[in-house]
Amino acid sequence: MTQRRYNEQNPGESIDDFLAAREASLLWLKGLSSPNWEAAYDAPFGQITAGDIFAAWVAHDLLHMRQLVGLHWAYAKRKVDPYRTDYAGTW
Repeated sequence: MTQRRYNEQNPGESIDDFLAAREASLLWLKGLSSPNWEAAYDAPFGQITAGDIFAAWVAHDLLHMRQLVGLHWAYAKRKVDPYRTDYAGTW
């Protein structure tokens, strides 16, 4: 997002910050003895449960992974030109 100005941030520091925040989140999750995944919150867009938020967290990570794989694919396609990659399968 341009409003968060990610492109102006130091990539190494951003990764370090992300990893520290993720580690803290995972430690917090591991510390939950018996989470109530059905606990609900009435958000402006409708009710959402703790389980929904956790599932969305996982899905959000996977969406970012898909973006990164797409970038890697596009980069590789550009670098191997004029050779073809169709033998590997379709994207």
